[in-house]
Amino acid sequence: MKLSRTLEMMPSLVGRQIIPQGVIDEGRIFALGSFSRTSLDHERVVEVLEGLKDHVFQPFGVHPWAFVLDYSTFESDGERQPLTILEVVRPHVDGRILVNQYMVMPRRVHFISQLVFQHTETGTRIVIAKSAMRDDDTEELAAMSNYPLAVAILNTRGCRIDLKRAPSIKNERRKRAGKTPIPAHYNTDAGDYLTALNSSQNSVDRGGTRASPRPHLRRAHERIQSDGKRSIIPPTLVNVRTEGDIAFVERRKAYKRLSRLKQPNAGGKQA
Repeated sequence: MKLSRTLEMMPSLVGRQIIPQGVIDEGRIFALGSFSRTSLDHERVVEVLEGLKDHVFQPFGVHPWAFVLDYSTFESDGERQPLTILEVVRPHVDGRILVNQYMVMPRRVHFISQLVFQHTETGTRIVIAKSAMRDDDTEELAAMSNYPLAVAILNTRGCRIDLKRAPSIKNERRKRAGKTPIPAHYNTDAGDYLTALNSSQNSVDRGGTRASPRPHLRRAHERIQSDGKRSIIPPTLVNVRTEGDIAFVERRKAYKRLSRLKQPNAGGKQA
């Protein structure tokens, strides 16, 4: 399904308590693009999160967010129309991440599963809380969860993520017609990420005098500073056009700090 159709549907899901109102009002939605079974290595994605240990940060703190993606099954069943998947992420203050997964249909969404993630020093634990699938499919369901991919991209430096503001003129026309507005969202260019994820760190000979390194993913690693403090350096895309970008979660933390500094204090002056 086209992204525009999915975004148009989202405000109507608030009343059914599928999506929190704040997600719509603040555009806490990520469009991840299209994926296929061969291009997406779920085990490799989980490895990225394992490297981060318990330093997997949520893009909006404890505020909920959502993402959509198209998943092609053509290679397995010949179906040319990709599946559109919507997942709503609800972080909790105790560290649990509740994820509800839906399949987007032309006029409604179909519940697939409810998963609980816990990022710890020993890895990411997954618990299946509810499922619309048969019991013998639950293992496959956990393996095919898209939340690890989404949060890994948001925690990786070099992934291009751009804000797409709500279309004000179009929304005015929709409002006059009695339709719900189209929310803002973030466009996520995951092409470089998938290329790096599936590439080795070996050089490839391109026929010149020097070997050119392939785009690859530098795993998260721990850094020990001179004062003995330890910190986790997030995963980074290397040899891609946006490798200088900081991770989205880092951008959000910097934005929040700047916003607090700009807030006037009790005397009306800037802090």
